[in-house]
Amino acid sequence: MEESSRDTRPPQAGEAQGEPLRPDDEMMREKAELEEAKAQAEKNLDLAKRIQADFDNYRKRAQKEKEEQIKAANDRLLYELLGFLDDFERALAAKAAPEEFRRGVESIHANLRSLLQSKGLVETPCERFDPALHEALCVGEGEEGKVLEVYQKGYCLGPRVVRYAKVKVGSGNNRGESDG
Repeated sequence: MEESSRDTRPPQAGEAQGEPLRPDDEMMREKAELEEAKAQAEKNLDLAKRIQADFDNYRKRAQKEKEEQIKAANDRLLYELLGFLDDFERALAAKAAPEEFRRGVESIHANLRSLLQSKGLVETPCERFDPALHEALCVGEGEEGKVLEVYQKGYCLGPRVVRYAKVKVGSGNNRGESDG
């Protein structure tokens, strides 16, 4: 075979597999990959921004719905309490004897207590001092830890304390009456 039949021209891009690309071809390929990566990064950033905006809108919507539910619950309770206000106004306007007036007020009190209990409000027990339920205003002579006097009743709504009972608590110092 003759050596002159061999092709001496430089190989063209894509002409022979396994041969290295020329620097220009490699640079163009890397540039294309970079552009593709930039485009993908932009898509990902746009997607992240949309997801963040959707989440912010969801959070705002959920907060607004929660506020509306609280307002609706308050409206219902206030509506129910207005009946008691009406009853008190009628009682005050009536020219009833003191005993009839007292019975009317007791009836209103019982109805109000019943409504509050139906909503889950319960009076806190006041036999033994419990710092989770009571606020000790003072200490007196008596059995240690025993509630001696209740100055203001306390109430719970489920596991939550709505108002702590204000109480006087025994100190454990029982002085005899013969001291003196």
